[in-house]
Amino acid sequence: MTFRSILFKMFKADVKKYKLFILCNLASISILYSFISISANKQFMNPSIVDPMISSNIHAPTIFVLVFMGIFIPYSQSVFIKARQKDYGILLSLGMTENEVRKSVLVENLLMCFVSLIIGLISGTLLSLFFLAFIRDVIGIHNIDITISAISYITTTIYVFVIFIISIIANIYGMVKSTIYAKIKYAEKTEIRSNSSIIFCYIGIIFTITAIIAMILFYHTNSNIWLLSMFFCLVGSFLIFFNGEALIEYFQNKCYKRYINNIFLFSDLKYYYSKNKKIFFANTWLFFQILFFVVLSLVNYPNLINNSIAYHPFHMAYSEIKGNFKSLGDSEFKPLTDSEVESIAQDNNNSIISNHAVSFIRSNAVTIFCIDDVNKVLKKNYKVQSNSLIYVHPYYMNDGYEHEDVNSNISSISINSNKGAKKYIIKDTIIDPLFGQINSISQSILLADKVDFDWIKSNGIEYYLEGKLHLYNFSNWRNSNVIVNKLSNRLSEKNTVEKGDTFHKVSSRIEAYDTALKSSNFLIFNIIYFCSLLYFAAIIMIHFKLMMEYKDEKKKYYSLYRIGTRGKEIRKMISQKMLVIYSIPLIYAIITNIVFSYNTFNSNGYGNTGVSFAIITSLVLLLVHLMVYKLYFNIYYKRIISDIGYCSNDTIFII
Repeated sequence: MTFRSILFKMFKADVKKYKLFILCNLASISILYSFISISANKQFMNPSIVDPMISSNIHAPTIFVLVFMGIFIPYSQSVFIKARQKDYGILLSLGMTENEVRKSVLVENLLMCFVSLIIGLISGTLLSLFFLAFIRDVIGIHNIDITISAISYITTTIYVFVIFIISIIANIYGMVKSTIYAKIKYAEKTEIRSNSSIIFCYIGIIFTITAIIAMILFYHTNSNIWLLSMFFCLVGSFLIFFNGEALIEYFQNKCYKRYINNIFLFSDLKYYYSKNKKIFFANTWLFFQILFFVVLSLVNYPNLINNSIAYHPFHMAYSEIKGNFKSLGDSEFKPLTDSEVESIAQDNNNSIISNHAVSFIRSNAVTIFCIDDVNKVLKKNYKVQSNSLIYVHPYYMNDGYEHEDVNSNISSISINSNKGAKKYIIKDTIIDPLFGQINSISQSILLADKVDFDWIKSNGIEYYLEGKLHLYNFSNWRNSNVIVNKLSNRLSEKNTVEKGDTFHKVSSRIEAYDTALKSSNFLIFNIIYFCSLLYFAAIIMIHFKLMMEYKDEKKKYYSLYRIGTRGKEIRKMISQKMLVIYSIPLIYAIITNIVFSYNTFNSNGYGNTGVSFAIITSLVLLLVHLMVYKLYFNIYYKRIISDIGYCSNDTIFII
């Protein structure tokens, strides 16, 4: 019998391992390709076609998938090679040289990489087509084509191939360092026990509590504390999980009777804990990412909707620019008449309930309003003294974003005129979105009294642009989309505004609301899509672990069966062991996520919403996880019972 025939027989015997390895990698490759293909879609990433608020939601999941692939491919390959260590040891004992074994490992891994890549790209293409169809037909972004990009294939192939090569080199190097005996006996032994200490567990708990306290006390003043707290939580969980054997021994000493009553469970945990601790730690943070990102996308939904309303207090607004302006050539701007607006509104079963006009002047960087107009239209009571100004930060502070510039201190501003510069004192600073997000209004806004406003309007050299805001409210703004589009087209026709001219763009609440709705839906879809990959990875890690231990477990349960242990008792042992592996990381992640969800979103007024969504998401994931556990347990138990030859009439059949 030649080495080739031996290798082929080993391949046939381990075909399930090959299938599982290829399945894991092609699933992750297909999802990676689908994200890259969307990021490479020129129409989708074109800000003139798709609002950046929507398209930017693809960046973070794509980066996370790239990072995930950089970790998961080496992990799955490492587990696969470890599972094949015994085969490699046998080949060496039969006379195959180390170089021949390494060559065999390299060839079979490259072949599996090639197969995974080809099938992954094919399935990824189908996924990306589904992705684009969902964006276009379900989310409602209709102005993009369903296309396939060559750059997506090239990028995915290069990235996956580089990760595979680095991983293969690292694993082959590890093989060189192990002996033939170590290779043959690897699958039958536990890893070397590390020295664990209960003191490190206490330190881990202190780190975790410190992280929570830091979030509660400091996050609302400095959002960077989130990263520091997360780091402390990671370190804390690492110390707790990687010293878990000390916790089991502590429990054994303090609760000896309960330990004895569950001796099989605890002895099993202690025996395999060196491998279990990695699963506990990795799955905890996989589950945390799933829970936190889902909560983030759900909280983001009402946040964006509220922002679309807060930043658009008027249902429709546009600027009438007076005098010559370069984008309109030599033409005077022709505003819409009240009768035009009313007529179009009535034709679409709507009506105007308020109509205001507010004058403004602006330079390249600063817009100035008369405080009397602001108070009259917005029903405010702002006051400013003569020869002084009020500086306005046009923000809604609960919009979920940091506005560090609100802490800036501007003491005065000089207005240049033909007679020299006139200095105005900034007496007060206010935070108010005023008339909302209108392209012709700058981010820096000043309020002046009537006398000072008129003086700057007449004499300010830099304030060359004069205009008037036209502000409308409809009886039903949710039914104003058609009206706004028709009025916008009418305004463009009257003034020959070029396509793509954003300065004169009509601002409307309904457009902002629709964009926020699409952005939220797209983000939720992205997160669920990405989190499905993370959950798949968590289950695969558990599966790999159980399969690595399966031969030992089969021998153990067969021995127990031979001394009289019944199927019901074996079922309980397996159930307890698997329930611990499935539940501990999820429970730890749920608790951590609830704490972080409340404190992360509380600074923006969404703390209770964050906790509510965290609890709901945790319950849904817990239910799904229990169903997966139950399904996997039944399959695993039936296989164990079948392999040890258990029958209900206590007749033993050895298989």
